[in-house]
Amino acid sequence: MSDTTRPGSNRPILHFGRYTLMWALAVLALAPLLWMFLSSLRPTQEMFAHASSFSWHTIWPETFTFQNYTALLETGFPRAIGNSLFIAVVTMVVGVFVNAAAAFAFATFDFRFRGPLFLLVLLTAMMPFEAIVLPLYMLVNALGMIDSYSALIVPELANGFVILMFRQFFAAIPRELYEAGRIDGASWLRIFLTIALPVSWPVILTGSIMIFITQFEAFFWPLVAAPSAELTVAQVEIAKNISLEGANWGQLFSSMSIVCVVAALPFLVFQRFYIRNVASSGIK
Repeated sequence: MSDTTRPGSNRPILHFGRYTLMWALAVLALAPLLWMFLSSLRPTQEMFAHASSFSWHTIWPETFTFQNYTALLETGFPRAIGNSLFIAVVTMVVGVFVNAAAAFAFATFDFRFRGPLFLLVLLTAMMPFEAIVLPLYMLVNALGMIDSYSALIVPELANGFVILMFRQFFAAIPRELYEAGRIDGASWLRIFLTIALPVSWPVILTGSIMIFITQFEAFFWPLVAAPSAELTVAQVEIAKNISLEGANWGQLFSSMSIVCVVAALPFLVFQRFYIRNVASSGIK
C-alpha cells in the first residue's frame, strides 16, 4: 500500500517560503533607510568615496563620526523640529476631539442635509491639497493668521478620513446605550464623553497616528503659510540643505534620520495599545 501525503505536510514549506518573502521585502524597504542612517555617520570626504564601485564600504562606513549631528545644533534644525512636534501634537489632541464630535453628530442625529454634508466631508478627504491651497491661503490671510502657529494648526484640525472612521465606529454602537443614558438624564455631551469616546480607543489611536504623521511630515503648506524663520518646521529646514550650488549631504542625512525616528516613535508606541484595544474594546 503506497503512502499518501498527509494534509498539512507541506505547511512548513509554505510558512518558510512566506516568511522568506516577507523578510526579503522588509530588507528591500529598509535598505535605503539603513544606508541613509549609516551615511549620516560618515565624514564628509567619505560620503560618496565608494559610490562608483559597490563594496562593503559602500554601505558600512570606514570611519564613524557624529560631526554631522553636532553640526545640526548650530543650525535652525533644533527649533524647527520643536516647531513640528508642537504643531503635530496640538493638532493631534484637538483634531481627534473635533473629528470625533463631528462623527458622533453624523452617526447619532438625524438632521436635514445630513447625507449631502457627510458627502462633502468625504470629498474634502479625496481632494488634493494643491487644489485648495490658493483659496485656503486667501482665507487664512483674511483671518489674519498668516505666519503664525494658528495658520499651521487650524486648517488641519478637521480630517475627512478620521471623521469617516469615527462615524463608522459610532454607528455600530447599539442605540440602546445612548437611550439608557438619556433616560438617566445625561446630556448628549455627557453621552459623547462618557459612553462613545471611552469605547473608541482603537479609532482614537489610529486617528492620532494619522494626524500626527500628516502634520509632522507637512512641507508645502508650512512653506507657504509660515515663511518666518521662527516658525520653520523640520521638513522645510531639511530642504535648506539642498541648493543650486550643491547639497550638504552630511546634515541632510543626519536631519532626515532624526525626523524618521521621531515620526516612527508614536506609531511604535501606539501600535501596542492599538492591538490591545482592538482585542478588548469590542461591544457586545
